[in-house]
Amino acid sequence: MRKLGLILVGFSAAMLSTSLAAQDTPDPLPSQPPAIPDLSSPENELGDERKYIVFHKEGISYERALSDVKECAAHSGRLVQRKADTFIPWGRDETGRAVTYDGGQFGLVGFAIASIIDGPIERSIRQSIMIRCMTPRGYVRYRANKDQWQDLFENGENGSEILAAIASGPVPPTPKANP
Repeated sequence: MRKLGLILVGFSAAMLSTSLAAQDTPDPLPSQPPAIPDLSSPENELGDERKYIVFHKEGISYERALSDVKECAAHSGRLVQRKADTFIPWGRDETGRAVTYDGGQFGLVGFAIASIIDGPIERSIRQSIMIRCMTPRGYVRYRANKDQWQDLFENGENGSEILAAIASGPVPPTPKANP
């Protein structure tokens, strides 16, 4: 019995050390911030202050700002709900079943309307989550030009890095967004 206990303890220790060694180390944060684009715009060309904003916090490092931006952005992913099968007959292999489309209860017209309004709704959800996450951390919102904002964050690949560079850099030249 004692040998069995020692074997189980040894096996558990080996499995634990293997799983710890197999974990990936996190990617190191880039220490060099990207170039901050020119955000200056006349007041009449600024976009909606609820939609087109950048964040800034005085005296914060780029690494800390990037960590905050990435953490807040991680909360903004939309969850997809999948329906589980309620009935699988005995003796039938489930792998051969075709995948069914379960989101078309309103037909083709409903799908077209949903695809039109999904983009703005997705952007609104993402912005409101970023505001709710960054504001309690002490970041201040500044208004941005709609075209510049879209170039930075919708068409760019490194939106988090640019947003962190703006957050840790000099104060943006645009006015503060009202809460």
